[in-house]
Amino acid sequence: MKTKLAILSLLCSTILLNGCATQSIQSDAKSKLVSEPEKLTQSEIDELNLAAKNYPKSLLRVYPNYPVKAYYQGVEGVLNIKFDVDENGYVQNIRVLDSPLVEFFGLSTIHAMEKWRYESGKPAKDLNLTMEFKR
Repeated sequence: MKTKLAILSLLCSTILLNGCATQSIQSDAKSKLVSEPEKLTQSEIDELNLAAKNYPKSLLRVYPNYPVKAYYQGVEGVLNIKFDVDENGYVQNIRVLDSPLVEFFGLSTIHAMEKWRYESGKPAKDLNLTMEFKR
C-alpha cells in the first residue's frame, strides 16, 4: 500500500512540474550569426519597457503551478493582472481582471506573485501583466 501511494505521489508531482507555467529565454548568443537580428521574447520586451519608464526591475519571479483541475479538464488560457510594487520591492494589491479562467488559475497566480520581488526604492502602481497558461 505504501509503495502504491509513493508511486502515485511521484506521478502527481511529475505531472504538476511538467504543467507549470514557464518562461523560456534564449541565451546561446555564440551560435547566432552576426547578420541575424536580435530576437527577444515578449517577457524580455516587457522588462525593457518597464526599465525605460523607470519602473522597478524584477529580481525574483516564481511561476504559478498549473492547477490539477485545469490540467485534467484541458483548460488553457490567459489571465490579465494588475498589481502594485511597494517601496521595499514587494508585490501588493494583486488584482486578476475579470475572466472566466479566474476560477482555475486565479489562486495559484496570486500565491506565486506574492513571492515576487522587485528592486527596492522604486514603488509602482497599476503594473499590467498577462500570464499565459498552456499544458
